[in-house]
Amino acid sequence: MNKRSVYWCAIALLLIVTGCAKKKTPQELFDMQRSGVVLILNKFYYEIQLSNGNSFYFTNLDDEGDFVNFTTDLPDVEKSPAILNGTGFFIDNTGRILTNRHVVAPQIDRSTVKSNMNALIAAYVELVEAYQEQLSEKYQKIQSYKQESLYVDEYGNVDSYLPSSEIDKLSDELDDLKEEYAQAESLKGDLRKSILSEHFTVKLHSTIGIAYDGDMVTEWDDFMKNPCQVLKVSSDDNSDLALLQLESQSTPEDKYIFDVSNYSADANESLQINQPLYMIGYNYGIGLAKTNKGIYAQFTSGALTQNPDGDRIVYSIPAVQGSSGSPVIDENGDLVAVNFAALNGSDNFNFGVPMIRILTFLR
Repeated sequence: MNKRSVYWCAIALLLIVTGCAKKKTPQELFDMQRSGVVLILNKFYYEIQLSNGNSFYFTNLDDEGDFVNFTTDLPDVEKSPAILNGTGFFIDNTGRILTNRHVVAPQIDRSTVKSNMNALIAAYVELVEAYQEQLSEKYQKIQSYKQESLYVDEYGNVDSYLPSSEIDKLSDELDDLKEEYAQAESLKGDLRKSILSEHFTVKLHSTIGIAYDGDMVTEWDDFMKNPCQVLKVSSDDNSDLALLQLESQSTPEDKYIFDVSNYSADANESLQINQPLYMIGYNYGIGLAKTNKGIYAQFTSGALTQNPDGDRIVYSIPAVQGSSGSPVIDENGDLVAVNFAALNGSDNFNFGVPMIRILTFLR
């Protein structure tokens, strides 16, 4: 064998050994990466800011599109916020966590909010008008009673059968009714000015914390041992992505990091139909993750079921609520997608945001 043949044989052997060394069993992948996958808890509510400076609060819209926990009392909504669980994972040593937009910044249908709010304002206006009608009726009765008590004496003077003290009392009541009517009219005007236009503001208020695989979690404060802030939310409809960061701005040394710095934009082009894929996440959130030894992430597997189109990849990995934001990896442990949605009516066909979208978002 000449030197050139020996050289190429050595290169081939090196590639084979390197390739074999990279392969890991699913258990090995899970054990290696699970520490870098976190359970996210988001407590949130929405605020509708009116033009007059007043605010209304609510936590969500129900299946019929109606407000849930609608109130003008801020402490009241803060005591009973909406709660979302999701999954995220570390992507660098500065505490940055990649997850889904809908986990940390759930969007609300503005047209429904506008319609609901304007319907409520219209209903309040009707109540004020009904109250004004009652005031008017009461005013007319008192006025009529007062008028009916008058008579003209023999000298042509107007007098009343009622004592002067009662006349004064009736006059005071009429003045009070006039004032109440005017106040109601002012309130009605303020309400009509508060009707929402196209440019109204709905502000999301979120408080976000995370827990690690193995943590003992019994209450909200356990998540707030690791508070996070939202750094970035994708404005691209095809990229359900968001970026969190630990307030400490430091990833704990014992946590795995899904390093995306060496990926290229065409990282998903080598994916093949029926290729095994795995997901590490907190399916069904705290409900499934919590054990008597702490919270545990789950490892689920499936296969690629559709050729990637650049906007999403489709796979047969089972997922439920809470799986949102989970890393999807291949047999080598390389990140291929961020799980974000399930096919309606099925837990076994799910969608992931591919690497090209992830890299574009992180730029």
